[in-house]
Amino acid sequence: MIRIPGPIPITIHPFFWLVAALIGWVNSRSMIGIFIWIGIVFVSVLVHEFGHALTAVVFRQKPQIQLVALGGLTSYEGPKLKFWQQFIIVFNGPLAGMGLVLLGFALLHLPFEGLGKSVIYVFMIANLFWSVVNLLPVLPLDGGQLLRIALEGFFGIKGFRASLLIGAILSVAVSFFFFVIQQYLIGAILFLFAFQSFDNWRKSRLATQTDREETVTKEMMEAEALLQKGDKSGARGLFEDVLKKAPGGVLAATASQYLSFLYAEMGKKEEAYQLLLPIKKHLEGEARLLLHTIAAEKGDDKLVAELSADCYQFAPRQDVAMRNAKAFARLNQPEPAGGWIQSAWQHGPFDLQHFLRDESFARVRDNPRFREFVDSL
Repeated sequence: MIRIPGPIPITIHPFFWLVAALIGWVNSRSMIGIFIWIGIVFVSVLVHEFGHALTAVVFRQKPQIQLVALGGLTSYEGPKLKFWQQFIIVFNGPLAGMGLVLLGFALLHLPFEGLGKSVIYVFMIANLFWSVVNLLPVLPLDGGQLLRIALEGFFGIKGFRASLLIGAILSVAVSFFFFVIQQYLIGAILFLFAFQSFDNWRKSRLATQTDREETVTKEMMEAEALLQKGDKSGARGLFEDVLKKAPGGVLAATASQYLSFLYAEMGKKEEAYQLLLPIKKHLEGEARLLLHTIAAEKGDDKLVAELSADCYQFAPRQDVAMRNAKAFARLNQPEPAGGWIQSAWQHGPFDLQHFLRDESFARVRDNPRFREFVDSL
């Protein structure tokens, strides 16, 4: 990791050099070519990111640049920006790249020959190609960011969601084109972008305009940071504040899940249950398993049954299967109850007769279909 301090700090991650070398190998198949391409990629990406960063400085932001595996990333902090200011900051990255194209074009008309001229030609073509590709309306490319800013500026959260869906569709189409012309690396990267955009679009269906508010987002990040440091009390207060400011949406759902675990640790199972129940369709993993556990304790058998398969798939454990068996038995569904007992048995023998004496199995204990499952163990 290389860090260059200054008014605009620069961080260069090791994978940046690795990917640049891979690009050099693919395009030259020689050691000299690899080093030339590393230089081309480094200068091109850095100038591109300075196009973003210097414009951000004009708008009283404090930018920093990171050179990462798939290119560069410029982030900044400062006063809240209007959409047109965000648009200009993003647009000036590709504009800086086109400036390099014009510089290369001018240098090619100087009276000299040899390797240097060939390198300048490759430098010009590479920047032209990257500047054009980077303007594709696909997130996280600059073209996708420009589309997002424009649509969100006019249509709010609906525009944001539309930019994700448009980007996913176009990314698949352009990825297919690059595969056809045997540019497999670019095709694979664009296909990855398509998957990310579609996944974000799917998740954004819960989003509200509050999710795009910088103050609420920042408070959410601060709460997560406190939680990672072990300050559960401080994190809990911030998560509760996020819920007040964002009563619905992605941030609210995320804050609710964090709070549910914190409340459950404190023994406030009812509070955790009330937080998770309204967003049960959007829960995954541990949060869904927590709701499943509390629902079983509360005797909410319908909810336990509803979550049974997903929770067991996430956590294929004996205790989960046992909870499912009891819930289905109380719902007078002998076949699922027997099936879940068999699933529990697969994790190791237990005192089956004692387990079946539980009041939960009163309605199905003598059912012939249920006995078929049980007697086979």
